[in-house]
Amino acid sequence: MKKFLSMTVLLLIIVLAGCQKDQTTKPKQKTNTNDAKVVKTEKLETMSYEDFYENIGEEDWRNLDIIQVADQKITAVIGNYFLVLNEKKDHTYKIDKIINLHPYGMGYYYSEESTMFYPSKDGEKYLIYNECRYFSKDQTINAKDDKELKSIVIDLKKDEVTYRKGNHLENLKKKEGLSENNYPKIAKFSKDMKQYAKKKKYELMTNFYLKSGKDRFWVMQPFYEENILEGRIFRYHEGKIQCVFKFREP
Repeated sequence: MKKFLSMTVLLLIIVLAGCQKDQTTKPKQKTNTNDAKVVKTEKLETMSYEDFYENIGEEDWRNLDIIQVADQKITAVIGNYFLVLNEKKDHTYKIDKIINLHPYGMGYYYSEESTMFYPSKDGEKYLIYNECRYFSKDQTINAKDDKELKSIVIDLKKDEVTYRKGNHLENLKKKEGLSENNYPKIAKFSKDMKQYAKKKKYELMTNFYLKSGKDRFWVMQPFYEENILEGRIFRYHEGKIQCVFKFREP
């Protein structure tokens, strides 16, 4: 009888030890999410029109470029500035928000250090990071190999920016609903567009951007114009071409 009780107690000890081991290992499994670590989240800082026009200049050689065309909203980048454009009643667009990416450590367009943007389908969230960075005088490291990669997720709806660290970008994109599939589709320039550009003496800067498979958006700039603020967004709708956005002094 004593031998039986001893065996029973021993089995209970083994079972309890196994349960405790499972309980202690579960939290470790949860924390090992293989995802980019959240460093901090803070309020998104925007800038005024006055500061934007005062700071941007001809030295910012990067042209106006569209990132996404969502419902009644266009997001674009020029120099180090991320722009949110909202559609007005006359189907033109105006600047709603201006975000200087430089203080966030983004917005580099020199040599291989291009900045990547991954939007959500509704255009409310954007993952932004530099594709490449210098880690020594003559050496660079790509984002996919950079375990110390710094990235940010901008939430326009909440006006928040989250800083992240780590290069597990695919997990992060999936978690936040961000994807290159949300980029506007690109098509060839049509004959009408080429003729319009030639007539107006504009240079076609980017390919069309399609909205719902019908409306097309593209960027043009007057020939021989060095000021990047002369870049304009045009829209092709039901056979008509309209300039829907151009920069205006405040």
